[in-house]
Amino acid sequence: MDQIKKLKRQRNWLLLAAFPILPFTLARMLILRRRKRRVEQAALEAFARYHGRAPATITKWLENFRQDLVSGLTSGALHDMADAARKIEPLIPPYSPSLPMLVHPFTGSVLLNMMNGILDLQESIGRRRFDTVVVSSDVADPAEVQALIDKVGAQGETILVIDTSRERALALKGESLRIFAVSPHMARLTDAEAQRVLFEFIRSVHPGRVILADSEMIWGVMALYGRALVASCEVSAFFSAHPGNSFTQRQFYRFFEVLAAIHVLDAAARDQLIAWFSLSPDCAKRIVRLDDSTAIAAPSSAETPPDVGGTDDAPCTEAPEVDISLILTVHNETVVTGVTMIAANASVKAAERAGYSVEKIIVLDAATPRTRACLSNPAYSDWQLIDLSERDLGRARNRVVRMARGSYVAFLDADDLFSENWLAQGAAVLDAGAAAGERVIAHPAINWIFDADQALMAVTPQESPIFSPVFFYFENYYDSLCMAPRQAHLDIPYVSRDIPNGLSYQDSQFAIETLAAGWLHRTAKDTIIFKRRRDTSLVTESQNRKSVIRQIDPLAIENIPDLIAAGPHGSAQTESPASRP
Repeated sequence: MDQIKKLKRQRNWLLLAAFPILPFTLARMLILRRRKRRVEQAALEAFARYHGRAPATITKWLENFRQDLVSGLTSGALHDMADAARKIEPLIPPYSPSLPMLVHPFTGSVLLNMMNGILDLQESIGRRRFDTVVVSSDVADPAEVQALIDKVGAQGETILVIDTSRERALALKGESLRIFAVSPHMARLTDAEAQRVLFEFIRSVHPGRVILADSEMIWGVMALYGRALVASCEVSAFFSAHPGNSFTQRQFYRFFEVLAAIHVLDAAARDQLIAWFSLSPDCAKRIVRLDDSTAIAAPSSAETPPDVGGTDDAPCTEAPEVDISLILTVHNETVVTGVTMIAANASVKAAERAGYSVEKIIVLDAATPRTRACLSNPAYSDWQLIDLSERDLGRARNRVVRMARGSYVAFLDADDLFSENWLAQGAAVLDAGAAAGERVIAHPAINWIFDADQALMAVTPQESPIFSPVFFYFENYYDSLCMAPRQAHLDIPYVSRDIPNGLSYQDSQFAIETLAAGWLHRTAKDTIIFKRRRDTSLVTESQNRKSVIRQIDPLAIENIPDLIAAGPHGSAQTESPASRP
């Protein structure tokens, strides 16, 4: 009892001591909150301006969209679907308003500022491609950088000089792109966020060569995405003996293996570099002197072409025999497949009650013995088992799609769950699109993340006023657990992952390429995909590796306006959700 009294006295003294600064603390909190709202509002207005939409329209649509989904999760069809799934998988938590409804890209100001930032940079150079990109900063020696630019420019190449200085400009004879001067949104990003914007901007220009000329920011890009950049174009570095050239001196040797060449000013700088690192004659061959009369060689390595596997077999050419091919892919999942199969069978029965025939396929792709044992359950005897050894999800899907007999294809990962109504509702969306002469791919209304993480991700319809293809530079709207006409997968197969070069996210590339090809991405009302987040899932592994999608033509700088125009079509789906019957 005495101890309790003592603690209370200490608490009271602390409150008295804090009282004089409490008003200042509250005032600071209010100032920070208002500042955050101003930043978010500015980001919204810039997004609206770039996409030709009214900020009020976006705000109203978002409010109604969230309210519609929250209402359904509280007492509507979404609530019923979640409850049914929870009876199958108890790890799915009950819906709580404390769990925010995330709607991309409006999950805060960061992604919007990244999107606005890359649009600022693209607009500032007139949406042009360049042969060579030189990235430097104010710490470089202007005379040396100018000599590099003059040497490259003498060969007739178009050159974009990017200055990553935040305050003082690099003094050059010609123009350079000062990224922080032309884009106020870049200044609101962390270093890592700004580096990602710079990386994606460079790739959108589709250069044949990138030369690193003493910029701390570009070496930060190399640390995160260096191999992916090298897979997109030739990357070399300028090495200076100048004492201020600290970033290149400290960093370039870490990437010597992937750099196509090391540029130096003259023979003295070459000799100093060889002596410093005791370079072998073979390594010294990669040093290129700017005072040499011979021209700098044209980029020796083109963009690494994507590997598209699993397409060797001729596709089934017979008329579709069933409405839906449900394809479950399995690799090393074991007992967790039990709840997945229960949920899948429930969704199949609901689809059959709605009049759809369903082909059920389990794909064992290099499956482990324990995985094979779990799927050899007599309860699954009405599922077709297909053995593959692709060891890649994209290649496995490509191969089995060519065997499928359904008009529509729906994928399911072995550790995820469908809501019971997904197959029927997804097929209905595709039916409606086909009847209207449209090529449509259906997605669930919500991706519900559960298990190791918890999140509700509302899926953004392409025809909504908040949709922007610029988002694909950084994130993906659409999960691969979609439903699409089989022809969409035959026309646009999945690319293979390239783990050594940090190239992944096959579903993102499929979404972008189908969008560019004229397919419409729509959501099926009141449907949910429950995505299990494991510590060793493909998504988690890709995020930990800082993986990105490949450099692809639809995201090239000059193509973005056309993709933006392919967003809202003025159909009924662009209205606020509350206005729909």
